[in-house]
Amino acid sequence: MKIMRIIAAVSCVLIALSFFSGCSGKEAEPTSEPAEAVPVKAENFRITAYVVADGLREKGKLDVSHFSQITDVILFGCATFDEEGQITLDDEFKTVYANLKDAMGNSQDKKVYLNILGPSAQIDSDDWNLRMADVGERHNKAFKSKGFEENIKAVLDRYGFDGVFFDYEYPIENKNWKSFSKFIVSLDSVLGDGYEIGAAVAGWDAKFSDEAKDALDRIELMSYDLWEEDGTHASYNIAAGDINKLVEAGYDKAKIDLGVPFYARPTTQEAIWYNYSDYVDKIDEKGFAKDAENNLTVSFNTYDLIAQKTRLAIDSGLGGMMVWHYACDAPADNEKSLFNAIYNTVEAQKEAETMQ
Repeated sequence: MKIMRIIAAVSCVLIALSFFSGCSGKEAEPTSEPAEAVPVKAENFRITAYVVADGLREKGKLDVSHFSQITDVILFGCATFDEEGQITLDDEFKTVYANLKDAMGNSQDKKVYLNILGPSAQIDSDDWNLRMADVGERHNKAFKSKGFEENIKAVLDRYGFDGVFFDYEYPIENKNWKSFSKFIVSLDSVLGDGYEIGAAVAGWDAKFSDEAKDALDRIELMSYDLWEEDGTHASYNIAAGDINKLVEAGYDKAKIDLGVPFYARPTTQEAIWYNYSDYVDKIDEKGFAKDAENNLTVSFNTYDLIAQKTRLAIDSGLGGMMVWHYACDAPADNEKSLFNAIYNTVEAQKEAETMQ
């Protein structure tokens, strides 16, 4: 069963990522070596998952088998802000939040963050750059509005979140990055040490100021919706290249989580998204499967590839892994579960470290 990405359903900034293709070359054995680094201790290595609100509107709908494997949760799709810096919570927010806490069961020690989505484009145009320019102006107004920082803090205080995350996809113009950076620094001064601030970025477009890099606690590297020339989606080599781009740009490795997709995209880059759980037994060893309805070949990350990427993140000195998104995976009792690939790799690293 194919799915449209949840971002669109919650009126996030709609990004035509299919306009952007990944690095060239066929997917094969990993060829990019991570930069020399002192790995983060495995006991501190994060496994962060975006949990989408739609899966929490009905109690018991979400598979809970992976909550014992993850360390951090980013609640997505139930909070927005407008151009005036006012925050609106979903009408079912309290139900969603309560169902999340219930789904976590005995895993209440996880850090839980609130993702808030900003204004979307209000112009009717097929030109991606024009839409992004409109998004940028609307975000700039919000970032400069009086009281936005305090409004965020009030929500975090009220519900006991550990921090706030932003998915601003994507500020293209430098003036928008400057505005976003100034806001992050200002927000950090308001939140202090009591809360963390995180942002999702792409390797090809991460232009925070040095001051904002210092103020940010977490960077979620969205290494997906990018293709190899043969149509492979989100390959190992793309991930390695994205890591290098952020490191070269001066981002602290320990703050970075390598993002991996638990969904597929067509090799022809159509705007269609597929849950891994729906195709888990139909995927070949290279991650390809057939969408017979649309006569498309789709490209998944396999168990082995997710394990390789986790190893890459560890060896590169990153702080963790990030998953978009939780509900796409098969249950934990399925040996092909992608969360298992991450968790097992991290556990093996823990064991290796105890023997050193």
